[in-house]
Amino acid sequence: MKSRNFPQRPSGAPVRTDPWALGAAHEAGLDPVERTRRGAWFTPPALARRLVGAALDRWTGPSPPGTVVDPAVGGGAFLLAAHERIPTARLVGHDVDAGAAAVARRALTAVGANTAVAVADGLDPAAAVPADLVVGNPPFLSQLGEATARDAARRAQLRRWWGPAAAGYVDDAALFLLAAATMLRPGGVAVLVLPQAVLSTGSAATVRARVATLGTVEVVWRDDRRDPVFAGTPTCAVALTRSTLPATQDADTDWGHLLAATEGVPRLRVTDGRTLHDIATATADFRDAYYLVADHVAEHRPGHDDPRLAPVGLIDPAHHRWGEVGVRFAKQRWERPVAVGLPADFLAARLGPKVLLATQTRALEALVDPVGNLLPTTPVITLRSRRPWHVAAVLTSPVATVVAARRHAGAARSAGALKLSARQALALPVPGDDHGAWDLAAEAVRLAHDAPDPASRRAHLHRCGTLMLQAHGVDDPEGTTWDWWAERLPDR
Repeated sequence: MKSRNFPQRPSGAPVRTDPWALGAAHEAGLDPVERTRRGAWFTPPALARRLVGAALDRWTGPSPPGTVVDPAVGGGAFLLAAHERIPTARLVGHDVDAGAAAVARRALTAVGANTAVAVADGLDPAAAVPADLVVGNPPFLSQLGEATARDAARRAQLRRWWGPAAAGYVDDAALFLLAAATMLRPGGVAVLVLPQAVLSTGSAATVRARVATLGTVEVVWRDDRRDPVFAGTPTCAVALTRSTLPATQDADTDWGHLLAATEGVPRLRVTDGRTLHDIATATADFRDAYYLVADHVAEHRPGHDDPRLAPVGLIDPAHHRWGEVGVRFAKQRWERPVAVGLPADFLAARLGPKVLLATQTRALEALVDPVGNLLPTTPVITLRSRRPWHVAAVLTSPVATVVAARRHAGAARSAGALKLSARQALALPVPGDDHGAWDLAAEAVRLAHDAPDPASRRAHLHRCGTLMLQAHGVDDPEGTTWDWWAERLPDR
């Protein structure tokens, strides 16, 4: 979109204290533990300016936006950027940190902005202000981390304010997007920095559904730098344009494709209509199983046939790297990890012939365990089928990886990686039973498992990928989809 130019603030006497530096200084002075607990991370001026520009590019009102809100204002970077572009706007900021609010107020006053910054919870509907633009970088507060998990009182408070959208493990950042959507006037625009996981994880599905009924959503920035702006969490910025009409159809809760479009994931059309659910079952353990296994790990003892561990780090496509490389598990280094003394019923549910699917990987990586002595550990997915080689062929294909990336991009811990649940794995497409190319692909996967060296294994995997494109009826004359997938396979 073309950048829209609004009247600029006239130049005047220079401000003695750089208002942009005040927020960074405030953050630097916070106790690191407290900063993590609050999710308080200063936004660089260049990014704040870029994202305010993205919001203005989407503004279609007849006059400049009159009210700009940052519901988690921090040091005021986004409102400072808004003042540079729209000096006539009223700038409203909220923050639970009184010190941050004071810093933002001082910075905005120094540049002569028409501002109202208050100590308030930006998720409290009572603090909402009707807005033309909502911009900001709300706190990332993952509910899987002890330091940022909500206590019982906060959980109850958010449920009163936002109902089912605040249930479970939803990140506060997702709720800020919902809060922004509800305070926008029709035609208004919100641009917020968010964890990429908000676009894909099940915990944020209710938020996505409610937001999608209020307007259209797109990804306007993805943190793809080698040195990320916000280290530790794959990050993006989402723009929401508030609809001027009531919702007329069911909301889309799948936003992974929005992020995938920024990552160069190929487009393809699969019309088979069947899924892995038709030929397989799938399960995945949770953290309690991980901790149980962690208490029973030992090094392999010659002459004993203890179950061999199969964590994600030892699974490659068609290859178990056990005994070839060491792996960290349960905060220790192991060379040949096995499980000793686990309850018989626990082992019975997890051993036996199966297909193991690694997650947190750049391409889907499946390993067939025909003997049944591999013990998967969280977050490996276990699939069982009378046709394990065909299941592995489906997973070891460009089609499955592309579909997974377009549906679930952003859910993994690292940028560009894939993380699926057992249910999502079963929703991947399979070809029709009468397609001989699928049979040939299953044989190629079996040969890859028996390959004597990495080069031979890779050749069989490549053949499987080619055959599965044929089996799914995907037209890839220039090899774009195949090349994208092959580049993502691990190169051992």
